[in-house]
Amino acid sequence: MIREAARSGNVVILGRGGAYILQDVEGAIHVFLRAAESVRANVIMGREKLGLDEAKRRLKQTDENRRAYIRQVYGHTWDLPGHYDMVLDTGRLGYDATVEAILAGLKGRTK
Repeated sequence: MIREAARSGNVVILGRGGAYILQDVEGAIHVFLRAAESVRANVIMGREKLGLDEAKRRLKQTDENRRAYIRQVYGHTWDLPGHYDMVLDTGRLGYDATVEAILAGLKGRTK
């Protein structure tokens, strides 16, 4: 389904192992977005109306689930920078600069 979506044109695949499924697709750009735990926890706290401890617990569980899924299905390490064209820190850059960096990467890609 992900490969079919990618063939249809300009799409964004969020997670689901897209970087591994589409590693040989010409024109694809693979981006890993990261942020410090404190930044991520604050976002979760605001979005989900949770306390700090529960937000951190959810982050830890989500990260463990992602790590296990990618390892089990694709045999890779989820957050290994070498698997991505770009690794961006949304906590340091902010969302607008992150989007601009990705758009610049799209314009500059060679395949």
